[in-house]
Amino acid sequence: MRAHSLEQVVAVNDPATGLSGYIVIHDTTRGPAIGGCRLWSYPSEAAALEDAVRLAIAMTRKCALAGLNVGGGKGVFLDHPGIRDRAAMMRALGRYVESLSGRFYTSGDLGLHVADLRHMRETSRFVAVPDERNLDLGGAVASGVVGGMRATLTACGLGRSLQGRRVAVQGLGAMGGRVAALLAREGAEIVASETDAARAEVVAGQVPLTLVAPEAIYDQAVDLFCPCATSGILTVQTTERLAAARVKGVVGAANNQLATPDVDALLLQCGIRYAPDYAVNSGAIVLAARESLERRFDTREAIAALPDRVEETVSRIFEASDARKQPPGAVADRLADDALVRPRSTERQFWPIR
Repeated sequence: MRAHSLEQVVAVNDPATGLSGYIVIHDTTRGPAIGGCRLWSYPSEAAALEDAVRLAIAMTRKCALAGLNVGGGKGVFLDHPGIRDRAAMMRALGRYVESLSGRFYTSGDLGLHVADLRHMRETSRFVAVPDERNLDLGGAVASGVVGGMRATLTACGLGRSLQGRRVAVQGLGAMGGRVAALLAREGAEIVASETDAARAEVVAGQVPLTLVAPEAIYDQAVDLFCPCATSGILTVQTTERLAAARVKGVVGAANNQLATPDVDALLLQCGIRYAPDYAVNSGAIVLAARESLERRFDTREAIAALPDRVEETVSRIFEASDARKQPPGAVADRLADDALVRPRSTERQFWPIR
């Protein structure tokens, strides 16, 4: 906790339902922590905790960079064969969230479905459920990605229009499918990959795109590479392949796209504009904060405003990157950290009134 400046780590274990994992609260100096819960097949509890810490820190920076009066947190839980009653497990998770009395607001992430969130809502007031009151979190993220793409194209000297631009979309799941649909509406030419063949076929039947093998997505001659699947896909090797394909920019919905911090500098060295993921995929958190904390249910209007909001943020990062001659990821981290309240103490943290 000292190494990563964490405020609180809640280790969760409910043998009756098989619930096991962590809720990590990183920073609440701007307001209550907000972040999704995920259920995943981690190789160990240590790996789950490491992922929770990284994601909670990223959430803090995402919220600060977006100018929200909230902090960062994350729930990460282990998926395993011992889970027999998933609904009971979700209700148990809701009780743990409720026990924090509003220090942590959450919704879904990898491995959780709307039904799971509804079960969590049965035992906690602090769970946002997509599709209730038209809370379209996926649409919010996708809209923000379009704004990030416009800023990235502008920084590459290609104008801001996506009309006729070639974009490689990695992953056609909940996020990638929505991004591909918006790109088609913008007139972009889409090349896509997806590990689930059935899902790829469904999306390809709805959106005009060209499917390629998952491993070949890094070698496509496109203007923008759009990661919308798993974390850590930007390695030294994949960056070199993107550079060889003359990709101009990387901007997508996936979290924690950089496998290691040094890839940030390598992308810059290769002449590839990297739009930091947490600046681009902030749409869901903006929408969730408006509903959960500000009690504003203007979903349609909020989503319509997101492309311009994200475009302005990403443009500001690129301008600072050019001025300082520093990689955009490092610049985004600094801009976000500058927006946090320091020095931090329990007196400056968010504590709800019981």
